Amino acid sequence: MIYGYCRVSTKHQNLQRQVDALIDHGINPRFIFSDKYSGKTLDREGLNELLAILKPGDILVVKEIDRLGRNRKETKELMIRLIKQDIGLVCLDMPYLKEFIIDKIKENEGFLEIMANALLDVILEVAEQERKKIINRTAEGRKKAFQKGIKFGRSKKVSLETFRKYYNKFLKREMKAIEIQKELGISKQCYYNYSKQLKDEI
Repeated sequence: MIYGYCRVSTKHQNLQRQVDALIDHGINPRFIFSDKYSGKTLDREGLNELLAILKPGDILVVKEIDRLGRNRKETKELMIRLIKQDIGLVCLDMPYLKEFIIDKIKENEGFLEIMANALLDVILEVAEQERKKIINRTAEGRKKAFQKGIKFGRSKKVSLETFRKYYNKFLKREMKAIEIQKELGISKQCYYNYSKQLKDEI
């Protein structure tokens, strides 16, 4: 059986990119397990459920190798565990992983720990450096865009003047704050930001 696993480390990240890659690889969505903004260890609900059903001969597919753990140590420990349990591991962003590393480790089981530590340290270092490059490129791109006057984030849904008309109704007890939020389609925080601006004008 072939399974997929994906993870994001913060609530602001989206799993869909990883899920789509796994589906494109031919994995049934029902067999894709995931975790979002997990804790500091491998004790994760989706991963635990997956590990409980994996058996020798199964294959686990991930898009990026560092999605298995929150750091290199955790990732390496889980990879060694999967190798020892004879569970295949495929990394879409690192196609050489299985053929040139995992299969070689299996052929030399007596040296598993030594070989795994050396080889996995190398590939995890490569993965970590690639991720840092992406982060740096993104930061540089945002900086250049900011210098050109391009702004990020959500634009205001209503103007302050439009809000003022509704806020006056609030002051006259004609509307409640929650009613104004629904009418204008703004969040509670946005409502208080606008109301604070109007209060500061007084």
